[in-house]
Formats: sequence, structure tokens, C-alpha cells
Amino acid sequence: MESEKLLQDLGLTKYESTAYASLLKEGVTGAQELSRKSTVPVGKIYEVLSNLNNMGLVEFQRSRPRKYKAIKPNVALSNLYSKREEETKRELEEFRLKISEIEDKFSNIAHPDHTEVKFWSTKMGDEDIIKDMKNMISEIESEILHVKPSKAMEKIKTGECFNADKIIPVILDEFIKAAKMDIKIKAIIPGNIFANAMKKKFREIEDIDTKQKIVENIDSRILDCDYDFTIIDEYLVYVPIPDPLDPGRMFGEMKMYDREYAQKLKMRFVELWSRGEKVVFE
Repeated sequence: MESEKLLQDLGLTKYESTAYASLLKEGVTGAQELSRKSTVPVGKIYEVLSNLNNMGLVEFQRSRPRKYKAIKPNVALSNLYSKREEETKRELEEFRLKISEIEDKFSNIAHPDHTEVKFWSTKMGDEDIIKDMKNMISEIESEILHVKPSKAMEKIKTGECFNADKIIPVILDEFIKAAKMDIKIKAIIPGNIFANAMKKKFREIEDIDTKQKIVENIDSRILDCDYDFTIIDEYLVYVPIPDPLDPGRMFGEMKMYDREYAQKLKMRFVELWSRGEKVVFE
């Protein structure tokens, strides 16, 4: 019974799992005999055996009456995995085509200029923030301005804030994707963990064209400061959310569509940028 339950966990019906388990015990047998020795009704047994054959769990002999034999579990389960993999790929491809079709239809719908609205949302925890970072690239049109304070980076490094092993690689990967799309990136960073991570990442890249894009489009300067924000295209701002119970600890991020506020932050960024020391990747 336990083995039948495990087969059901893989997607087999109760009758299919019972028939396969019984056939393993009985060896070569006919459909009606298998029905008698299992709980599968005779009116269902032929359909069940046909399904098991399609899954690669059962083979049959073309005789009168037809005889059936269970395929060895290691081979049968491998067949089941391969079939499910093919079905999943096919479903994903159909899903992708449907998404493309719907995307085309929605792109033709007139909508307000998002750069003039005022709107905010919050992301809490590593997983939400990483997901939002990966989505951010689709919103960028021309420029990213990014500044991180030294105290925040130290907290990330020690694990008091976000997980450095999760957050920093995602930031670097998104910067590189943007650079390859000729989006200009200016980053003001502390002269420690983030700067070193950027240089290490650059050295690891083998593709010459990617390196050239990084040199052309990513400009970083080292400066210890207390500011922590990111500006996208002069209207979108990301700012960290401190924990009210521990103001030195950050556990969330606010995403703001606000051109006026973004312009004020950009003026501060320009002032900080003028004081920074240029990072040389090569």
C-alpha cells in the first residue's frame, strides 16, 4: 500500500498505481486476471493498462488474449520521468506562446505615462527584494544611479542585514545585464566588500564584448557616506526600510514612482559623485 501511495504522489491514479503494483507481483498476466487479483474493476482495467503502457510502466504481448508485464521499477520510473519532462516542456512552450500573444494584445492598450504618476510599493525580506531586482531591468530605459553607505555594507557583510551571498551577486548580475543593453550605470560604493566584489566579477568574465560593455557603461566611485538609494531614469526610486525596533537593521525596501522626489535625490547624487574616487576594473 505504501508503494502505491508513492506512485500516486508521482501523478498516477489509484487504479493505475494498484494495477502496476499488482502486475509487478503477478508477472505476466491477462487483463481480466489482473482485475480479479487487484481492486481495479474489469470495466476500467483495459483503460488503466493502456495508460500505464503510454507512461512506459507496462509492456504487452500482441496475443489473444493480450498479455501484460510490468517494466522493472528503475526503468519504468525513468520512463515516467522522461515522459513528464517532455510534457512539461511542451506545456511551457505553449504557455510561452500564449504569454507572447497576450503581451502583444496588452501592448496595444493605451495607458497613462507611468513616469508622471506618484506610486509606491514595499518589498520585505531577501526573496522579495531579489525578485524585484530581477524585474527591475525590464523597467530601465537609460540610466541607473546607485549609492550605498559603508555602514549598510558592513551589516550585509556580517549578516546583520540582508544576506550578502544572495544580494550582492544579484545586484552585480543585474548591472551587467543593463550594461550589455547600453544602459548607463553610476554607482557610489564604499571601498570594501561591494567594490571588491565588482572587481572580482569583472576579472571572472571571459567574454571580451561583455567586458567592453561594462567598461563603457558602468562607472563606479568609492566614497564613504550615509546615503542609501537607487534612482532609475529620473522617476523611479528605491530606498531601504529600517526596522522600527532596530533602526540600524534593514529588512525591506520601498519602490517609489515620484519624479519630483527623484530629481531632489539626483541633485544629492551629483554632489556625492563629485567627491568619489573612480574605481578601475582592469
